[in-house]
Amino acid sequence: MTAETMEKGLLLLDGAQYDDAIDWLGEHYGPDTPQSLFKGTAYEPIAGAGPFLLNASLGTVAYTAWWGGRDLQRGVWLATSKSAQQLLPVLQRRLRIFDQQQREFWLRLADGPALNRAWMAGAQWPAGFWCGVDSVWLRHSDSAVCAWKNERAEYDLAPANNGVTAQITLPEALLQALSLPACMEQDA
Repeated sequence: MTAETMEKGLLLLDGAQYDDAIDWLGEHYGPDTPQSLFKGTAYEPIAGAGPFLLNASLGTVAYTAWWGGRDLQRGVWLATSKSAQQLLPVLQRRLRIFDQQQREFWLRLADGPALNRAWMAGAQWPAGFWCGVDSVWLRHSDSAVCAWKNERAEYDLAPANNGVTAQITLPEALLQALSLPACMEQDA
């Protein structure tokens, strides 16, 4: 990772762990402009529960909290040169996915511990899933770890701007790893 890659990023945060997540984020991370991934979708009435995308580039409160190991440790840090406004619709198109039987599911994309379990299981995302993202970082054993690198960040597996309509089929091995029980988690 280059120094520039480490300085520019966004933080995905699952709001389910907070009471009144939008108020808490506004109070503690308001300058980092938390935005719900449900913003501008048919699900906007539940946008206050998240997931959220925060500016987390060098110098922001979110960057300092996540990289410093103080707060937001369940978040997923995305190394990207994209702004939150640019990446928001891309991430929205990944909230609903298909399994290999073409059943549709919600993906808890911002659930750091679930992604950590998938990383520890060696699961891989299909090429084009992390469009616009250079690398995905998680917290593990009180450290930041690069879980996945994206060699083709410009490739988009879900190019149609259809909001949260499922477009991507995830492999069974990845879905199983994402759904491992929390007891499989080790110091995440």
